[in-house]
Amino acid sequence: MLAPLRRARALPLLGALGLAMSVGIPAHADTADARARAKAILAKVQKLQAEVKQAEQAYDQSLGGVAASVNAAIQTGRASDEIAAQAATAQDQLDNRVRGLYMSGGPLAIYATLLESGDITDFQTRMVLANSVVSSDRTLAQADQAVAAQAAAQAVRAGSRIKRQIQTERSVQGAATRVVALLNQQQTLLSQAQATVAQLQELDAERAALAAQSAAFNSITADRLAQLHVLPPSTLYMSLYREAATTCPGLSWTVLASIGQVESGHGSNPSTSSAGAMGPMQFLPSTFAHYAVDGNHDGVANIMDPYDAIYSAASYLCANGAGGGGDALYSAIWHYNHADWYVQMVLTLSQQYAQQFV
Repeated sequence: MLAPLRRARALPLLGALGLAMSVGIPAHADTADARARAKAILAKVQKLQAEVKQAEQAYDQSLGGVAASVNAAIQTGRASDEIAAQAATAQDQLDNRVRGLYMSGGPLAIYATLLESGDITDFQTRMVLANSVVSSDRTLAQADQAVAAQAAAQAVRAGSRIKRQIQTERSVQGAATRVVALLNQQQTLLSQAQATVAQLQELDAERAALAAQSAAFNSITADRLAQLHVLPPSTLYMSLYREAATTCPGLSWTVLASIGQVESGHGSNPSTSSAGAMGPMQFLPSTFAHYAVDGNHDGVANIMDPYDAIYSAASYLCANGAGGGGDALYSAIWHYNHADWYVQMVLTLSQQYAQQFV
C-alpha cells in the first residue's frame, strides 16, 4: 500500500516568505523620504491583496468544480446501474408472466374456455374478456421493453455527457497559478519595503495579511481535496494502471490511476491543453518523445493511445525516483506537474484508490 503523505510541503512562496521574515533587518536611515517610499510600496501591496481575494475565490470554485464533476459522474454511474437493474427486474417479471401464461396453456387455453359457453351472450362476453387478457399482456410486454430501452439509452447519454464535462487539473492550473503569482508579487514588494525602511507598523501588518492569504490558499486546497473522490476507471484503464506500475519497482498503480483521473478523467478528456499537453496522461510531445514506451507493442508509441501513455507515465515517474516512495515520490509527482496542490491532489486520490480497490 502506498505510504501516507509524509509532509505537507509548503508552497514555494511560503519558503521565501519565511526567509524574508527570519533575516535580520538591515541598518539604514529611517528618513521621512524612506518611510514615504515604503508606504507607497505598501499601497501596491494592498491593491494586490484585493486581487488575491478574487483569485482565491476563482481557485476555490475551480477546484470545487473538479470534485463536483467527479462526484456527479459517480452518481450518474450509480443511477445507470440502478436503471439497468430495474430494467432487468421488469424483464424477469415479464418473463415469469409469459411463462405462467403458457404453462397454463397460453392464449389457446384462454380461447378454449369459449367452448364452455352455453349461450351466445355468454360466448360474446368470454370472447371480449379473452381478447382483453391476451391484448393487455401483449401491450404490457411491449411497454416494459420500450421503457427499459428508453431508460438504458438515457443512462448511457447522461453518463457520456457527464464524462465529457469532467473537469481536470487543466481547469485548476490557471487559477492556482494566478494566486501564487499574486502572492509572490506581494512578497517581492514587502521585501522592497523592508529594504527601504527599518521600522514601519504598516509593514508588519501587511506581512501578517500576506501570511493569512497564503494560509487561506492552503486551506482551500485542503478543504476541496477532502471533497474529491475516486472516479472508477474502466476495466481497460484499471488493468493498464496495474500492469504499467510493475515496470517501476516501488511505484503503486494507485499513483498512475490518480494521475490518470486528475489529468483526463481516465481518458474522458484527452484533448490538447492550452500548454500543449496531450492524451490521457497529458504529456507535452517533447517530454513524451523522451520517455515514450510502446505499451501495446504495435511498433508505434502514440501519445493519444492509453497503452502507450500510461506506460510512458510510469517510465517518466520512475526516471524521477517515484519508486523510492516518500519524499522521492512527492518529488517525482511534482516533476510531472510543478505545483504542490497538484501533488497533494494526486496523493490524496492515491490513498483513496488504495483503500477502495484491492
